[in-house]
Amino acid sequence: MLWVMLSLPLLAQVPVPPPAETPGQPTASEPAPVLVPPLPPAAATLKIAGYTILTLRGPDSTARVEQATQRFANIVRESPQPQLSVAVRGNDGGAIILVNDRGLVELTPRDTAPNGTSRVLPIARVWAGRLKSVLTNPTVLKGLFVFSGLPERVAYDNAEYVRGQAPVRDVGRFTTDGSRTAPDSEGKSWVLFWDSQLPLPQPTLYVLNRYREFVPYTRQ
Repeated sequence: MLWVMLSLPLLAQVPVPPPAETPGQPTASEPAPVLVPPLPPAAATLKIAGYTILTLRGPDSTARVEQATQRFANIVRESPQPQLSVAVRGNDGGAIILVNDRGLVELTPRDTAPNGTSRVLPIARVWAGRLKSVLTNPTVLKGLFVFSGLPERVAYDNAEYVRGQAPVRDVGRFTTDGSRTAPDSEGKSWVLFWDSQLPLPQPTLYVLNRYREFVPYTRQ
């Protein structure tokens, strides 16, 4: 009996091997892999007067839309009359949308691929149709031209005047003696009007826009 009792501690000291790990199973400390979906191609949308006209994709899409936006602003500013025409020129290999016969945006097959086709001309015509429907809206057209050709700031009599947000109603009180603003960097100047019922000098002067409306400029 004594021999059996003395041998028990010896049995208790025998180390127990750790449980075997199943190959291929992550340990508790290793996070499970996360699958990240591929990023969609870069895209940029051309909007005119808040209306979506087209969307371009690719690493240079933003630069191309910015270029088209600047081109459109130049076309509006330099248009001799408050009207805009839209046309398409090209073929299925490449096309260009024109506004007043001036290039707005060039299109290639890579621009039409997201629409399930490699033919450029049909897509170009669809986008040109959207643009035309926007530019033939009288409200949109007037909004584009209401300040066209007018600067945001003018100088007169050693003071600076800032353009208002909307023309004012003509009540038959505006007059002029032919005084003009100081020439801008391009040598342009504008005839100034003022309210004939108020004493001079006045804090607000007026310039005619293309619609023969009086646009206010307020002294700063």
